Amino acid sequence: MGRVLRPRIDDEAAFRAGYPRIGPFQREGAGIGGQNSEHPKARRGFHAYHDASVAAGGELSGGGPGGNLPVVMSARPSPHPGRTPSLSDRLRARIEAGGLLTFDDFMEAALYDPDDGFYARRVVGEAGDFVTSPHVSPVFGILLATQIEEFWNLLGRPDPFSVVEVGAGDGTLARQVLGALPNPLRGVTRYSAVDRSATARATLADLDVSVAADLSDVSGPLVGCVVANELLDNLPFHRLRRTAGGVVELYVGLEGERFVLHEGRLSRSELADHLPDLTEGSEWLTRPSAVHFIEQARRVLSRGYVWISDYELSDPGPTSVHGYRHHRLEGDVLADPGSRDITAGVDFAAIARDAMQRGLSVWGPVTQREALLALGFRDLDHRAQARQIEAIERGRGIDAMRIYSNRTRANLLLARGGLGDFSWLCLGVGIDEAPRSVSNG
Repeated sequence: MGRVLRPRIDDEAAFRAGYPRIGPFQREGAGIGGQNSEHPKARRGFHAYHDASVAAGGELSGGGPGGNLPVVMSARPSPHPGRTPSLSDRLRARIEAGGLLTFDDFMEAALYDPDDGFYARRVVGEAGDFVTSPHVSPVFGILLATQIEEFWNLLGRPDPFSVVEVGAGDGTLARQVLGALPNPLRGVTRYSAVDRSATARATLADLDVSVAADLSDVSGPLVGCVVANELLDNLPFHRLRRTAGGVVELYVGLEGERFVLHEGRLSRSELADHLPDLTEGSEWLTRPSAVHFIEQARRVLSRGYVWISDYELSDPGPTSVHGYRHHRLEGDVLADPGSRDITAGVDFAAIARDAMQRGLSVWGPVTQREALLALGFRDLDHRAQARQIEAIERGRGIDAMRIYSNRTRANLLLARGGLGDFSWLCLGVGIDEAPRSVSNG
């Protein structure tokens, strides 16, 4: 038997090396179910290392009597007469005309403005600004298809069976899932891809799916599942901070031409409901839009499952808000709105609490590592290893190296301190049978 190349476990060495972020596809090496050798800051969503004030090289501390917060900003030129107003120009005009913007409103425009928002262009993938699990390895979509097959069986094998993916992006996950669904499930599946971005919808139109701009555009009630992979972290949120005088909200205002944060009274009193214990100076996020998503998903399903994967909001601290541009972490999320992703972890406890109040069953959260192992990751890896051995024995060295590389990438999905620490949560609408991937949560 030939020698089998085994992926190397070298996470600590990579961390000590302090590599800048160069993108997950340019440096690989993870053990079989082991550690990610990529620098932890290079993984989108690794919130333990994403203190945005540290990344920006400054502190977000309380300002003077007016509540201004000293933040690291890039100076912006004054608008040029005669040119089409940029998103920055339009946001400045809104602030000058109507006063401070909630961070929720600022983020909504920065990400989803139809002309100049971040998601108005192609941003996901190797050539974009960040990657998600399906871009790292098709094993993610293959095992999600296994999960969807279990949903179908638990629901009594309905015909038709609806799969609604919200935040479908460039269609990578949809292609993987549809390609992996077994017969006869594939024959009865009706796949809907939902995305706010017109650019994304144009790409999705090339697939064998129905395309919609909003979950409310999907005709229901349906029997099936709603899936959301790394959707909720990009839903706009309000930023709250504990000060000596109580809980305040952080707004976006102007200091000259620059966008800066201001402290102010809560825009809505209910934003402070269910806040964790916050020490002075620490922040928390609230996402009313996540509650709206759960309600929409509940309404579109008569019976079925809502599957959510994302990274979890860490313990309260100075801030967990950060951005991504060209596969690099950025701490300043205010300068040049529309040029970068804006993201922060998801409060899964709040989602679970709200879902239970709506009468839904709740399972999880569990780590992505636990969920993928429960769905058969080891079996897939063992089969790939067998093909690698066969390629070596037949003298096909290039094929063996390709299989090794694919196995390495797949194992990034399990990496502790990386994607393996993402969370999976599952909600049941009109059903109380737990899927096995989240039954330990």
